Amino acid sequence: MSPDIVTIDVKESDFIVNGKLSDVISIDSLVFLEYTDESIIGEIDKVLVSEDRIYVVDRHSAKSIFCFDRKGNFINSYNAIGRGPQEYLEIFDTSFFRDKMYVFAAPNQFFVLDENLKFEKSIDINWTVDIPLDPDYPYFSVINSETILFCHPSAHYHYHLYNLSKQAFISSHIKRLGTLDVSSQRNLTKNTSGKMFLSRFYNDTIYTVSENLMTPEYIINFEKPMTDNEIEERLKLNAYNSFNHPRPQKMYNVSSFIYNEEYISFEFEFKRSGHFCFYNPEKNIMKIFNNSLENDLFQGTYLRSSIGHHQNSNITWLEVTGLVDNKEEISFSIPDDLSYDSNPALVFYRPKFE
Repeated sequence: MSPDIVTIDVKESDFIVNGKLSDVISIDSLVFLEYTDESIIGEIDKVLVSEDRIYVVDRHSAKSIFCFDRKGNFINSYNAIGRGPQEYLEIFDTSFFRDKMYVFAAPNQFFVLDENLKFEKSIDINWTVDIPLDPDYPYFSVINSETILFCHPSAHYHYHLYNLSKQAFISSHIKRLGTLDVSSQRNLTKNTSGKMFLSRFYNDTIYTVSENLMTPEYIINFEKPMTDNEIEERLKLNAYNSFNHPRPQKMYNVSSFIYNEEYISFEFEFKRSGHFCFYNPEKNIMKIFNNSLENDLFQGTYLRSSIGHHQNSNITWLEVTGLVDNKEEISFSIPDDLSYDSNPALVFYRPKFE
């Protein structure tokens, strides 16, 4: 193994199985998103945060992108469902770069919005026979003003670099790393400095993107990983036979890999349950837990997967039902007009390493 690759050991003996959620994380802030006729959010799939804006993507319910200020006041939304010019049927993914929102949507719509979600221009992506448009929610991220990284879970290659000036794909990667390559949207993250991290469903290597090259940088060394044979069997499953095969008991599926100045965080599956892992390299402290801990922070709900991050905070969301029902027991300030109809709330939080 290259000395430049950092190994992060995940052992079952390090799991925190007793205690309260407040023992392992602290809340930096709650952002209550303003509810108006133009900002009705069903579920939150992704959150992007700029210096003075919060962008919320609801791919499935509202099929819209919403823009709020950092206090949650509604600014604008983009919703153009249809088959005409500048319209789409559903949103695949979004990426924010230099005050511009890039949007990839069906059917094969790629366009740019300004920071207030006003339409600026469309971009034609020249898909080819070798690199076809994947119908199963392709996703992407803008690397720089010239280059876009596309990820396609079931295409022949998995990561494609597209040059906007040349209007062509310039490189495809990770073809020869074996057949155990499966990706999803939570396998691509980008931190505040613009550094990208790539992971895959059945692979424990984390890649970074630099100068249009993908380099292995981290290895998640699971104590109880899936074997190659087990992974190959999982990849053979489909909608017709998967119900005969319960989720694996082993450790697998590294996702939501986040790196910031204070810690590294990611999520993984073990014993049919999602787990959160937070690692402080400087102190060499590991915090691993799942939702079996008593949730004394937000009664009536649970800690969802990260949907974004900003500076040294992870971001998740919660339904306001539990907040409304347990107002008297929650130590955080809750708006007086909060009701069952209100939008979900964003939670900015970080791990405790004391």
